[in-house]
Amino acid sequence: MKTKQPVSESVKTQILHLVAHGYGSRKISQIADISRSLVRRIISEASAEDLKSKCSAAPKLSSFHKIISDKVAQGLTTTRILREIRELGYSGGRTILGELVARIRFDHGLTRKSPIKRRFETDPGQEMQLDWSPYKVKINGQLVKIHVLGVISCHSRKLFFAAFRNERQSTLLEGLSVAFEYFEGCALRVVFDNMATAVLGRRDKGRQIIWNSGFMDFAKHYGFTPFACAVRDPDRKGKQEKSFRLLEDDFIIGATFASWDDLNRRLQVWLDQTHGVGNNRIHGTTGKIPNEEHMFEKGLFIRLPYARFPTYVEELRVADRDATISVYGVRYTIPAGYGGRNVAVRLYAEHFEVLEKHGAIIFSSKYLDATISPAKLVINQAHYSSLPRKPRGNEGCYGLQRDFIRRFPDLSELIDGIKLRFKSLLSIHLNALIRLSEQYGDEALNDAGIYALRHKRFSADSIKNILEQRYPEKPEQLAQPLNGLGGAIVGEVEESDLEEFAILDSYESEDNKQ
Repeated sequence: MKTKQPVSESVKTQILHLVAHGYGSRKISQIADISRSLVRRIISEASAEDLKSKCSAAPKLSSFHKIISDKVAQGLTTTRILREIRELGYSGGRTILGELVARIRFDHGLTRKSPIKRRFETDPGQEMQLDWSPYKVKINGQLVKIHVLGVISCHSRKLFFAAFRNERQSTLLEGLSVAFEYFEGCALRVVFDNMATAVLGRRDKGRQIIWNSGFMDFAKHYGFTPFACAVRDPDRKGKQEKSFRLLEDDFIIGATFASWDDLNRRLQVWLDQTHGVGNNRIHGTTGKIPNEEHMFEKGLFIRLPYARFPTYVEELRVADRDATISVYGVRYTIPAGYGGRNVAVRLYAEHFEVLEKHGAIIFSSKYLDATISPAKLVINQAHYSSLPRKPRGNEGCYGLQRDFIRRFPDLSELIDGIKLRFKSLLSIHLNALIRLSEQYGDEALNDAGIYALRHKRFSADSIKNILEQRYPEKPEQLAQPLNGLGGAIVGEVEESDLEEFAILDSYESEDNKQ
Protein backbone atom coordinates (compact mmCIF):
# COMPACT_ATOMS: atom_id res chain seq x y z
CA MET A 1 0.00 0.00 0.00
CA LYS A 2 1.39 3.41 -0.99
CA THR A 3 1.92 5.78 1.96
CA LYS A 4 0.79 9.38 1.77
CA GLN A 5 3.45 12.05 1.43
CA PRO A 6 3.65 14.05 4.71
CA VAL A 7 2.91 17.78 4.49
CA SER A 8 3.74 20.37 7.15
CA GLU A 9 1.03 22.50 8.72
CA SER A 10 2.59 25.69 7.35
CA VAL A 11 2.33 24.36 3.78
CA LYS A 12 -1.29 23.37 4.37
CA THR A 13 -2.08 26.83 5.72
CA GLN A 14 -0.41 28.47 2.72
CA ILE A 15 -2.40 26.31 0.27
CA LEU A 16 -5.72 27.08 1.98
CA HIS A 17 -4.94 30.80 1.94
CA LEU A 18 -4.19 30.63 -1.78
CA VAL A 19 -7.45 28.80 -2.36
CA ALA A 20 -9.25 31.56 -0.45
CA HIS A 21 -7.67 34.11 -2.78
CA GLY A 22 -8.94 32.29 -5.87
CA TYR A 23 -5.86 30.37 -6.99
CA GLY A 24 -6.22 27.11 -8.89
CA SER A 25 -4.30 23.91 -8.17
CA ARG A 26 -1.80 24.49 -11.02
CA LYS A 27 -0.77 27.95 -9.78
CA ILE A 28 -0.67 26.79 -6.14
CA SER A 29 1.64 23.90 -7.03
CA GLN A 30 4.05 26.37 -8.65
CA ILE A 31 3.99 28.76 -5.67
CA ALA A 32 4.27 26.07 -2.98
CA ASP A 33 6.71 23.96 -5.07
CA ILE A 34 4.78 20.69 -4.58
CA SER A 35 2.94 18.40 -6.95
CA ARG A 36 -0.48 19.31 -8.27
CA SER A 37 -1.97 16.03 -7.04
CA LEU A 38 -0.74 16.75 -3.53
CA VAL A 39 -2.38 20.18 -3.67
CA ARG A 40 -5.69 18.59 -4.68
CA ARG A 41 -5.45 16.05 -1.85
CA ILE A 42 -4.84 18.79 0.78
CA ILE A 43 -7.81 20.79 -0.53
CA SER A 44 -10.07 17.75 -0.52
CA GLU A 45 -9.05 16.79 3.01
CA ALA A 46 -9.62 20.31 4.37
CA SER A 47 -12.81 20.77 6.33
CA ALA A 48 -15.44 23.28 5.33
CA GLU A 49 -14.70 25.25 8.50
CA ASP A 50 -11.00 25.61 7.55
CA LEU A 51 -11.83 26.92 4.11
CA LYS A 52 -14.46 29.27 5.52
CA SER A 53 -12.04 30.74 8.07
CA LYS A 54 -9.39 31.38 5.41
CA CYS A 55 -11.90 32.96 3.07
CA SER A 56 -13.22 35.22 5.83
CA ALA A 57 -9.75 36.67 6.34
CA ALA A 58 -9.31 37.64 2.69
CA PRO A 59 -11.77 40.59 2.69
CA LYS A 60 -9.54 42.44 5.20
CA LEU A 61 -7.07 42.98 2.38
CA SER A 62 -9.50 43.60 -0.46
CA SER A 63 -9.74 47.37 0.02
CA PHE A 64 -5.93 47.67 0.24
CA HIS A 65 -5.07 45.48 -2.76
CA LYS A 66 -4.19 48.38 -5.09
CA ILE A 67 -2.09 50.14 -2.43
CA ILE A 68 -0.25 46.90 -1.61
CA SER A 69 0.41 46.19 -5.32
CA ASP A 70 1.91 49.66 -5.77
CA LYS A 71 4.15 49.25 -2.72
CA VAL A 72 5.31 45.81 -3.88
CA ALA A 73 6.16 47.34 -7.26
CA GLN A 74 8.29 49.94 -5.41
CA GLY A 75 10.25 47.11 -3.79
CA LEU A 76 9.00 47.65 -0.22
CA THR A 77 9.27 44.79 2.26
CA THR A 78 6.27 43.04 3.82
CA THR A 79 7.16 44.52 7.21
CA ARG A 80 7.18 48.06 5.87
CA ILE A 81 3.97 47.55 3.88
CA LEU A 82 2.27 46.21 7.02
CA ARG A 83 3.39 49.26 9.02
CA GLU A 84 2.16 51.72 6.39
CA ILE A 85 -1.25 50.15 5.64
CA ARG A 86 -1.99 49.82 9.36
CA GLU A 87 -1.74 53.60 9.47
CA LEU A 88 -4.46 53.57 6.79
CA GLY A 89 -6.77 51.34 8.83
CA TYR A 90 -5.76 47.76 8.00
CA SER A 91 -6.66 45.47 10.91
CA GLY A 92 -5.50 42.10 9.60
CA GLY A 93 -2.40 40.13 10.42
CA ARG A 94 1.00 39.76 8.79
CA THR A 95 0.50 36.19 7.57
CA ILE A 96 -2.25 36.87 5.03
CA LEU A 97 -0.45 40.06 3.95
CA GLY A 98 2.79 38.13 3.42
CA GLU A 99 1.00 35.57 1.28
CA LEU A 100 -0.58 38.30 -0.84
CA VAL A 101 2.78 40.03 -1.24
CA ALA A 102 4.39 36.73 -2.25
CA ARG A 103 1.65 36.13 -4.84
CA ILE A 104 2.04 39.63 -6.32
CA ARG A 105 5.80 39.20 -6.52
CA PHE A 106 5.43 35.82 -8.16
CA ASP A 107 2.89 37.11 -10.69
CA HIS A 108 5.16 40.01 -11.67
CA GLY A 109 8.45 38.10 -11.60
CA LEU A 110 9.73 40.02 -8.58
CA THR A 111 10.67 37.02 -6.44
CA ARG A 112 14.10 37.55 -4.90
CA LYS A 113 16.83 34.96 -5.31
CA SER A 114 19.58 35.28 -2.72
CA PRO A 115 23.03 33.78 -3.38
CA ILE A 116 24.50 31.31 -0.92
CA LYS A 117 26.70 33.03 1.69
CA ARG A 118 28.97 31.91 4.48
CA ARG A 119 27.66 32.44 8.01
CA PHE A 120 29.76 33.16 11.09
CA GLU A 121 29.32 34.84 14.47
CA THR A 122 31.63 37.01 16.58
CA ASP A 123 32.07 37.41 20.32
CA PRO A 124 30.88 40.59 22.10
CA GLY A 125 33.09 43.64 21.56
CA GLN A 126 35.25 41.89 18.97
CA GLU A 127 34.23 43.34 15.64
CA MET A 128 32.50 46.17 13.80
CA GLN A 129 31.96 46.35 10.04
CA LEU A 130 31.63 49.51 7.98
CA ASP A 131 30.96 50.54 4.40
CA TRP A 132 29.55 53.27 2.16
CA SER A 133 26.38 52.93 0.11
CA PRO A 134 25.24 55.63 -2.37
CA TYR A 135 21.56 56.33 -3.03
CA LYS A 136 19.51 58.85 -4.97
CA VAL A 137 16.67 60.40 -2.99
CA LYS A 138 14.36 63.37 -3.42
CA ILE A 139 15.25 66.32 -1.17
CA ASN A 140 12.93 69.32 -1.49
CA GLY A 141 11.74 67.98 -4.84
CA GLN A 142 15.27 67.52 -6.27
CA LEU A 143 16.90 64.16 -7.00
CA VAL A 144 20.08 64.24 -4.90
CA LYS A 145 22.88 61.69 -4.54
CA ILE A 146 23.63 60.88 -0.92
CA HIS A 147 26.39 58.75 0.56
CA VAL A 148 25.31 56.71 3.60
CA LEU A 149 28.00 55.53 6.01
CA GLY A 150 26.92 52.36 7.77
CA VAL A 151 28.57 50.76 10.81
CA ILE A 152 27.32 47.60 12.54
CA SER A 153 28.38 46.02 15.82
CA CYS A 154 28.58 42.38 14.72
CA HIS A 155 27.52 40.76 18.00
CA SER A 156 24.54 42.91 19.04
CA ARG A 157 23.64 43.87 15.41
CA LYS A 158 23.18 47.49 16.54
CA LEU A 159 23.35 49.78 13.50
CA PHE A 160 24.63 53.30 12.84
CA PHE A 161 23.72 55.21 9.68
CA ALA A 162 24.45 58.80 8.64
CA ALA A 163 24.07 60.52 5.26
CA PHE A 164 26.89 62.68 3.85
CA ARG A 165 27.57 64.64 0.67
CA ASN A 166 30.78 62.78 -0.27
CA GLU A 167 33.08 59.89 0.69
CA ARG A 168 36.32 61.86 1.23
CA GLN A 169 38.76 60.61 3.85
CA SER A 170 38.00 63.52 6.19
CA THR A 171 34.28 62.69 5.89
CA LEU A 172 34.94 58.99 6.57
CA LEU A 173 37.01 59.72 9.67
CA GLU A 174 34.51 62.26 11.01
CA GLY A 175 31.64 59.83 10.39
CA LEU A 176 33.53 57.04 12.17
CA SER A 177 34.26 59.35 15.12
CA VAL A 178 30.54 60.10 15.42
CA ALA A 179 29.74 56.37 15.09
CA PHE A 180 32.13 55.42 17.91
CA GLU A 181 30.57 58.09 20.13
CA TYR A 182 27.13 56.69 19.22
CA PHE A 183 28.25 53.17 20.21
CA GLU A 184 30.04 54.56 23.31
CA GLY A 185 33.26 52.84 22.29
CA CYS A 186 34.74 50.82 19.44
CA ALA A 187 35.39 47.14 18.85
CA LEU A 188 38.82 45.54 18.83
CA ARG A 189 38.63 45.00 15.05
CA VAL A 190 37.00 47.14 12.36
CA VAL A 191 36.35 45.46 8.99
CA PHE A 192 35.92 47.32 5.70
CA ASP A 193 36.53 46.81 2.00
CA ASN A 194 39.47 48.15 0.02
CA MET A 195 38.38 51.79 -0.09
CA ALA A 196 41.14 54.14 -1.24
CA THR A 197 40.70 56.36 1.82
CA ALA A 198 42.06 53.48 3.94
CA VAL A 199 44.00 51.14 1.64
CA LEU A 200 46.50 52.49 -0.88
CA GLY A 201 47.28 49.10 -2.41
CA ARG A 202 48.61 45.58 -1.86
CA ARG A 203 51.94 43.81 -2.34
CA ASP A 204 53.07 40.18 -2.55
CA LYS A 205 50.01 39.04 -4.51
CA GLY A 206 47.63 40.86 -2.20
CA ARG A 207 48.96 39.45 1.07
CA GLN A 208 50.57 42.68 2.33
CA ILE A 209 48.35 45.77 2.65
CA ILE A 210 49.72 49.26 2.09
CA TRP A 211 47.70 51.38 4.51
CA ASN A 212 46.84 55.05 4.17
CA SER A 213 48.96 56.79 6.82
CA GLY A 214 46.15 59.18 7.82
CA PHE A 215 43.78 56.29 8.38
CA MET A 216 46.37 54.39 10.44
CA ASP A 217 46.88 57.46 12.65
CA PHE A 218 43.12 57.47 13.19
CA ALA A 219 43.12 53.73 14.06
CA LYS A 220 45.95 54.19 16.58
CA HIS A 221 44.12 57.13 18.18
CA TYR A 222 41.06 54.96 18.90
CA GLY A 223 43.01 51.73 19.51
CA PHE A 224 41.29 49.37 17.05
CA THR A 225 42.90 47.01 14.52
CA PRO A 226 41.81 47.66 10.93
CA PHE A 227 41.03 44.63 8.78
CA ALA A 228 40.61 44.89 5.00
CA CYS A 229 38.59 42.21 3.23
CA ALA A 230 40.22 40.25 0.45
CA VAL A 231 39.51 41.60 -3.00
CA ARG A 232 36.08 40.44 -4.28
CA ASP A 233 35.10 38.98 -0.92
CA PRO A 234 31.96 40.91 0.12
CA ASP A 235 30.73 38.01 2.28
CA ARG A 236 33.43 38.81 4.87
CA LYS A 237 31.39 41.84 5.89
CA GLY A 238 28.03 40.34 4.98
CA LYS A 239 26.35 41.66 8.13
CA GLN A 240 26.98 45.23 6.97
CA GLU A 241 25.90 44.44 3.39
CA LYS A 242 22.62 42.99 4.66
CA SER A 243 21.99 46.01 6.87
CA PHE A 244 22.10 48.26 3.80
CA ARG A 245 19.37 46.13 2.22
CA LEU A 246 17.28 46.69 5.36
CA LEU A 247 17.93 50.45 5.15
CA GLU A 248 17.02 50.60 1.46
CA ASP A 249 13.87 48.47 1.73
CA ASP A 250 12.51 49.89 4.96
CA PHE A 251 13.58 53.54 4.79
CA ILE A 252 15.05 54.81 1.51
CA ILE A 253 12.66 53.45 -1.14
CA GLY A 254 9.71 55.72 -1.80
CA ALA A 255 10.75 58.33 0.81
CA THR A 256 11.08 62.08 0.18
CA PHE A 257 12.70 64.67 2.44
CA ALA A 258 12.38 68.41 2.98
CA SER A 259 16.12 69.04 3.55
CA TRP A 260 19.40 67.37 4.50
CA ASP A 261 18.60 68.04 8.16
CA ASP A 262 15.20 66.40 7.69
CA LEU A 263 16.85 63.36 6.08
CA ASN A 264 19.27 62.74 8.95
CA ARG A 265 16.65 63.54 11.61
CA ARG A 266 14.17 61.02 10.19
CA LEU A 267 16.97 58.50 9.72
CA GLN A 268 17.72 58.64 13.45
CA VAL A 269 14.00 58.38 14.30
CA TRP A 270 13.75 55.27 12.12
CA LEU A 271 16.92 53.85 13.65
CA ASP A 272 16.22 54.26 17.37
CA GLN A 273 12.81 55.81 18.03
CA THR A 274 10.38 53.60 16.08
CA HIS A 275 8.99 50.46 17.68
CA GLY A 276 9.84 47.25 15.86
CA VAL A 277 12.14 48.99 13.38
CA GLY A 278 15.89 49.56 13.06
CA ASN A 279 17.67 48.90 16.35
CA ASN A 280 14.34 48.22 18.08
CA ARG A 281 13.42 45.24 15.89
CA ILE A 282 13.82 41.58 16.89
CA HIS A 283 16.77 40.40 14.83
CA GLY A 284 15.99 37.37 12.69
CA THR A 285 19.22 35.53 13.53
CA THR A 286 19.90 36.39 17.18
CA GLY A 287 16.24 36.63 18.23
CA LYS A 288 17.20 39.68 20.33
CA ILE A 289 16.62 43.43 20.09
CA PRO A 290 19.93 45.13 19.07
CA ASN A 291 19.49 48.14 21.39
CA GLU A 292 18.96 45.85 24.36
CA GLU A 293 21.87 43.56 23.50
CA HIS A 294 24.11 46.60 23.04
CA MET A 295 23.63 47.56 26.69
CA PHE A 296 25.62 44.44 27.59
CA GLU A 297 28.14 44.59 24.76
CA LYS A 298 29.22 48.24 25.13
CA GLY A 299 31.00 47.42 28.39
CA LEU A 300 33.46 45.32 26.35
CA PHE A 301 34.29 48.02 23.79
CA ILE A 302 37.54 50.00 23.79
CA ARG A 303 36.96 53.20 25.75
CA LEU A 304 36.99 56.39 23.73
CA PRO A 305 40.00 58.74 24.06
CA TYR A 306 39.59 62.08 25.80
CA ALA A 307 39.57 64.10 22.56
CA ARG A 308 38.16 63.36 19.13
CA PHE A 309 40.69 62.74 16.34
CA PRO A 310 41.12 65.90 14.17
CA THR A 311 39.23 65.06 10.99
CA TYR A 312 39.17 68.40 9.22
CA VAL A 313 40.96 69.65 6.10
CA GLU A 314 42.68 72.99 6.82
CA GLU A 315 43.35 75.64 4.16
CA LEU A 316 44.95 79.09 4.42
CA ARG A 317 43.03 81.86 2.63
CA VAL A 318 42.94 85.64 2.33
CA ALA A 319 39.57 87.15 3.17
CA ASP A 320 38.28 89.70 0.65
CA ARG A 321 38.02 93.38 1.56
CA ASP A 322 34.27 92.95 1.96
CA ALA A 323 35.03 90.41 4.74
CA THR A 324 33.87 87.34 2.80
CA ILE A 325 35.44 83.98 2.00
CA SER A 326 34.37 81.32 -0.51
CA VAL A 327 33.58 77.78 0.70
CA TYR A 328 32.51 75.20 -1.89
CA GLY A 329 31.28 77.92 -4.26
CA VAL A 330 29.29 79.89 -1.66
CA ARG A 331 30.55 83.15 -0.11
CA TYR A 332 30.11 83.66 3.64
CA THR A 333 30.76 86.85 5.62
CA ILE A 334 33.17 86.80 8.55
CA PRO A 335 33.73 89.50 11.24
CA ALA A 336 34.59 92.74 9.44
CA GLY A 337 37.86 93.22 11.33
CA TYR A 338 39.36 90.28 9.39
CA GLY A 339 38.65 91.62 5.89
CA GLY A 340 41.83 91.52 3.79
CA ARG A 341 43.66 89.34 6.36
CA ASN A 342 44.97 85.78 6.25
CA VAL A 343 42.62 83.31 7.89
CA ALA A 344 42.64 79.52 8.25
CA VAL A 345 39.56 77.57 7.17
CA ARG A 346 38.85 74.12 8.60
CA LEU A 347 36.47 72.06 6.45
CA TYR A 348 34.44 69.37 8.21
CA ALA A 349 31.79 67.06 6.78
CA GLU A 350 28.81 69.23 7.75
CA HIS A 351 30.30 72.59 8.79
CA PHE A 352 33.40 74.78 8.57
CA GLU A 353 35.36 76.99 10.98
CA VAL A 354 37.37 80.15 10.36
CA LEU A 355 40.38 80.87 12.60
CA GLU A 356 42.59 83.92 13.05
CA LYS A 357 46.40 83.83 13.16
CA HIS A 358 46.59 82.83 16.84
CA GLY A 359 44.26 79.84 16.31
CA ALA A 360 41.13 81.35 17.85
CA ILE A 361 37.86 80.47 16.11
CA ILE A 362 36.20 83.66 14.83
CA PHE A 363 33.32 82.10 12.90
CA SER A 364 31.65 78.71 12.46
CA SER A 365 28.73 77.76 10.22
CA LYS A 366 26.95 74.81 8.67
CA TYR A 367 27.22 74.60 4.89
CA LEU A 368 24.36 76.19 2.98
CA ASP A 369 21.84 73.52 1.95
CA ALA A 370 21.65 73.98 -1.83
CA THR A 371 18.44 71.94 -1.98
CA ILE A 372 16.70 74.69 0.03
CA SER A 373 18.43 77.88 -1.12
CA PRO A 374 20.16 78.52 -4.46
CA ALA A 375 21.89 81.61 -3.01
CA LYS A 376 25.64 82.03 -3.46
CA LEU A 377 26.10 84.61 -0.69
CA VAL A 378 25.33 84.22 3.02
CA ILE A 379 25.40 87.53 4.92
CA ASN A 380 25.48 87.82 8.70
CA GLN A 381 24.74 91.51 9.40
CA ALA A 382 26.31 91.21 12.87
CA HIS A 383 29.70 90.82 11.16
CA TYR A 384 29.47 94.43 9.93
CA SER A 385 28.02 95.97 13.08
CA SER A 386 31.45 97.09 14.37
CA LEU A 387 32.24 99.19 11.31
CA PRO A 388 32.14 102.97 12.01
CA ARG A 389 29.01 104.52 10.57
CA LYS A 390 28.23 108.13 9.80
CA PRO A 391 25.26 108.91 12.06
CA ARG A 392 22.05 110.14 10.48
CA GLY A 393 20.36 111.88 13.37
CA ASN A 394 18.03 109.96 15.61
CA GLU A 395 17.13 107.49 12.86
CA GLY A 396 20.68 106.17 12.54
CA CYS A 397 21.07 105.77 16.30
CA TYR A 398 17.69 104.07 16.52
CA GLY A 399 18.74 101.45 13.92
CA LEU A 400 21.94 100.69 15.85
CA GLN A 401 20.01 100.44 19.11
CA ARG A 402 17.40 98.14 17.52
CA ASP A 403 20.06 95.79 16.11
CA PHE A 404 21.89 95.69 19.44
CA ILE A 405 18.73 94.77 21.40
CA ARG A 406 17.86 92.06 18.89
CA ARG A 407 21.30 90.61 19.49
CA PHE A 408 21.20 91.10 23.30
CA PRO A 409 17.50 91.15 24.35
CA ASP A 410 18.41 90.87 28.04
CA LEU A 411 20.24 94.22 27.93
CA SER A 412 17.38 96.45 26.71
CA GLU A 413 17.04 98.11 30.16
CA LEU A 414 20.79 98.72 30.22
CA ILE A 415 20.53 100.61 26.92
CA ASP A 416 17.61 102.65 28.29
CA GLY A 417 19.78 103.61 31.28
CA ILE A 418 22.70 104.66 29.04
CA LYS A 419 20.33 106.70 26.87
CA LEU A 420 18.89 108.44 29.93
CA ARG A 421 22.32 109.23 31.37
CA PHE A 422 24.35 110.12 28.26
CA LYS A 423 21.63 111.15 25.77
CA SER A 424 23.47 112.06 22.51
CA LEU A 425 26.43 109.77 23.37
CA LEU A 426 24.31 106.60 23.07
CA SER A 427 25.76 105.64 19.67
CA ILE A 428 29.32 105.90 21.04
CA HIS A 429 28.53 103.54 23.89
CA LEU A 430 26.72 101.12 21.59
CA ASN A 431 29.70 100.90 19.24
CA ALA A 432 32.00 100.39 22.22
CA LEU A 433 29.80 97.54 23.49
CA ILE A 434 29.84 95.88 20.07
CA ARG A 435 33.64 96.02 20.03
CA LEU A 436 33.72 94.43 23.48
CA SER A 437 31.47 91.61 22.22
CA GLU A 438 33.94 90.92 19.42
CA GLN A 439 36.79 90.81 21.90
CA TYR A 440 35.20 88.75 24.67
CA GLY A 441 32.27 87.01 22.95
CA ASP A 442 28.51 87.59 23.08
CA GLU A 443 27.94 85.40 26.13
CA ALA A 444 30.56 87.19 28.23
CA LEU A 445 29.22 90.63 27.22
CA ASN A 446 25.67 89.57 28.04
CA ASP A 447 26.69 88.36 31.51
CA ALA A 448 28.69 91.52 32.20
CA GLY A 449 25.78 93.69 31.02
CA ILE A 450 23.34 91.91 33.36
CA TYR A 451 25.78 92.40 36.25
CA ALA A 452 26.15 96.12 35.41
CA LEU A 453 22.38 96.51 35.16
CA ARG A 454 21.91 94.88 38.55
CA HIS A 455 24.29 97.43 40.13
CA LYS A 456 22.95 100.43 38.13
CA ARG A 457 26.19 100.99 36.25
CA PHE A 458 25.03 102.42 32.94
CA SER A 459 28.12 102.92 30.74
CA ALA A 460 30.33 101.01 28.31
CA ASP A 461 33.36 101.79 30.51
CA SER A 462 31.76 99.99 33.46
CA ILE A 463 31.12 96.87 31.38
CA LYS A 464 34.68 96.99 30.04
CA ASN A 465 36.02 97.04 33.64
CA ILE A 466 33.79 94.09 34.57
CA LEU A 467 35.04 92.08 31.59
CA GLU A 468 38.69 92.86 32.35
CA GLN A 469 38.24 91.67 35.94
CA ARG A 470 36.37 88.48 35.01
CA TYR A 471 38.47 87.55 31.97
CA PRO A 472 42.09 88.56 32.64
CA GLU A 473 43.37 86.06 30.02
CA LYS A 474 43.95 87.01 26.42
CA PRO A 475 40.83 86.74 24.24
CA GLU A 476 42.24 83.91 22.10
CA GLN A 477 42.66 81.77 25.22
CA LEU A 478 38.97 82.17 25.99
CA ALA A 479 37.75 80.93 22.61
CA GLN A 480 36.26 77.45 22.68
CA PRO A 481 35.71 75.15 19.67
CA LEU A 482 32.24 75.49 18.18
CA ASN A 483 29.94 72.70 17.07
CA GLY A 484 29.12 74.18 13.68
CA LEU A 485 25.46 74.84 14.45
CA GLY A 486 25.65 78.59 13.93
CA GLY A 487 27.79 81.67 13.66
CA ALA A 488 29.68 83.31 16.48
CA ILE A 489 32.12 86.15 16.98
CA VAL A 490 34.91 85.15 19.33
CA GLY A 491 37.93 86.83 17.81
CA GLU A 492 40.50 89.21 19.19
CA VAL A 493 40.33 92.91 18.31
CA GLU A 494 42.50 95.80 19.35
CA GLU A 495 41.47 97.68 22.45
CA SER A 496 39.72 100.97 21.81
CA ASP A 497 39.03 104.10 23.74
CA LEU A 498 35.70 105.95 23.85
CA GLU A 499 37.55 109.08 22.89
CA GLU A 500 38.05 107.60 19.41
CA PHE A 501 34.34 107.96 18.84
CA ALA A 502 34.09 111.57 19.96
CA ILE A 503 34.58 112.75 16.39
CA LEU A 504 31.26 111.17 15.48
CA ASP A 505 29.45 113.81 17.51
CA SER A 506 30.90 116.55 15.34
CA TYR A 507 29.24 115.19 12.20
CA GLU A 508 26.16 116.99 11.03
CA SER A 509 23.11 114.89 10.47
CA GLU A 510 21.69 114.52 6.95
CA ASP A 511 18.56 116.40 8.05
CA ASN A 512 20.61 119.41 9.21
CA LYS A 513 22.51 119.54 5.93
CA GLN A 514 19.29 119.89 4.07
